[in-house]
Amino acid sequence: MKKIGSLGWLFSLGFGAALGCSASDGSNRPGLTESDGGSSAQGGASGNAGNSGASGSNTGARGGTGMIELGGSSGTTSGAAGSSAPVCNALTAHSTLIVPTVLLLVDNSSSMFQQNGNTVTAWSLLYDALMTDEGVVKPLASQIRFGFTSYKGFMASGEDDAACATMTPAAPSFALDNYAAINTVYSMLGSEDHNSSKWETPTGHAISVVTPALAAFTADPPGPKYILLVTDGNPNTCKTIDPQCGQDRTIAAVQAAKAQGIGTFVIGIGDIVTNPDSGCTPGKMRCGDDHLQDVANAGVGLPVEAPPDGYKYEGCIANEGGALTATYAAAGETPGTAEYFATNDAAELRESLSKVLFGVASCTFDLDAVVTGDPTRSTVTLDGAPLAYDDMTGGWTLEMNKYQVTLQGAACETYRSGAGHDVSIQFLCDEKGEPVAEPR
Repeated sequence: MKKIGSLGWLFSLGFGAALGCSASDGSNRPGLTESDGGSSAQGGASGNAGNSGASGSNTGARGGTGMIELGGSSGTTSGAAGSSAPVCNALTAHSTLIVPTVLLLVDNSSSMFQQNGNTVTAWSLLYDALMTDEGVVKPLASQIRFGFTSYKGFMASGEDDAACATMTPAAPSFALDNYAAINTVYSMLGSEDHNSSKWETPTGHAISVVTPALAAFTADPPGPKYILLVTDGNPNTCKTIDPQCGQDRTIAAVQAAKAQGIGTFVIGIGDIVTNPDSGCTPGKMRCGDDHLQDVANAGVGLPVEAPPDGYKYEGCIANEGGALTATYAAAGETPGTAEYFATNDAAELRESLSKVLFGVASCTFDLDAVVTGDPTRSTVTLDGAPLAYDDMTGGWTLEMNKYQVTLQGAACETYRSGAGHDVSIQFLCDEKGEPVAEPR
C-alpha cells in the first residue's frame, strides 16, 4: 500500500458530506466527488487536470454508519509538471455513533395514582413529561436505545421471591426508535384499575430483576448503559411492607448494577416530594431527599452515607438477616453529592428528564481507524464550521483509545439536539507525508 500524500484518511460521520478527491493522472480510477458541487484536486504528470473519479458512498444516518471511499493509487496532488507525490490507495472507512442504552424504570405503586393535593397524579405528570409529543423520549428515540419496565410490589417471602413485584413488561427490550412500543405498554398501565389493592414500592427488588437483562444486552457498537429510576416513595423490602425501610436493599442493588457497568439516575416525584417521611422513620433511616441522594451517589459510584445506628433495628433489617447489604462511606470519608431531582412541577420535571437523557445522548464516534500521529493534523467540522482540537467548550477531543472522537461543549449540545446536523472528520498527513491515522 502506498502512503498518503497530502490528503490522508477521510471519515464521514452521520450526515457528513463526501469531500472531493479526483484521480490526478488522467485516468478514471475510483475517487471522491463533493456532494455540494465543490471542486476536486487536479494534477498529472504534465500538470493537466485528471478526470474526476466515481462518487464514494456516504450512506450513514444519525446513529448509524457512514462510509466513504478514498480512491487513486498514484498520480500527483498538484498541477505542477513533473511532481509525483503519491495519493491514497482505495480504502473504505466506517464511523459509527456510540449509542447509549437507557432503561426507564418507573414506580407503579398505588400512590403514583393518587393526587395527594396535586391537580394531576404523579403517574400522569410523569407520562406527560416523558411520552407526549412535548416529552423527552420521542426526540431522543433515534439517539438512545430505550427500554421500559414498571414495577409494583406485594408482600413476599424475600428478595428472591418473584411474587414480590409485578414487572411490566417482565423482560424489557431495548432498541432505537422504540417510542411506539413503549408508549403502548405505558398507556395500558395508566388505564388499569388502581383501587383494587394496595401496591407497594420494592425498588431494590425491581432493580435486581432488571439488571441481568440490561447487563446481558449487547449492541453493535457497544455503548454505555443506564437505569433511569423514577419513584414517588421510600422503598420497602419484599418481606417487610411497613415501615418503608428498604433503603439498604435499594442501595445494594444500585451498587451491584454499577459494578456491572450500569449507571443509575434517580428522579423523585409525587409523595416522596410532598410527604418525604411517609412510611419512613426520620432519625432511624434515611428518608425522602436523603434517600434520593444515596441512590444518586450509588448510581455513579460515589460514597454513600451510612444510615443511622437505629436503622439496624428496623424490621426489614432485624428480621431479615440482621446485616446491611450495601457498602457505605467509611468513618471520616465524605459522602458524594451526585445530582438527583425531586419535583412535582410539570416544567421542572420535563427539564430534569431532559437534563438526564440529553446528558447521556452520545457525541462519541467509533472509527474504523486508529490515530497514530498528531491529532492536530486534522479537519473536524460541524455543519461545515471547523472545530478546534482539545477545546472542551465547543471543539473535539480524541479518546485515549485513539479510535474514538468526541464532540465537546456547545458542539456536542448542537449535534445531539436532534436537528440532523452534519459532522465530518479528516485526518491529514504529517510534515513528512506520513499518515497520522491508519486502519484498525
